Amino acid sequence: MTKKWEYGQLYESNPDIFGGRPKAGVNLVKINKAGEEGWELVGSTPFTSSQGEVLGAFYLFKRPVE
Repeated sequence: MTKKWEYGQLYESNPDIFGGRPKAGVNLVKINKAGEEGWELVGSTPFTSSQGEVLGAFYLFKRPVE
């Protein structure tokens, strides 16, 4: 039997920056909630402006379809 998957994504906007570095880590509340719902994090992709400024990131998830 072939396993079927469904996919989802979360977007987290850019972190609060101080002196070119993030002041805090990524907010994991949404990511942990997705894990509790059976989602597995499979990748992330930065979202940048045309000047290369990181504006945020997309987190990609999958879970088996029942």
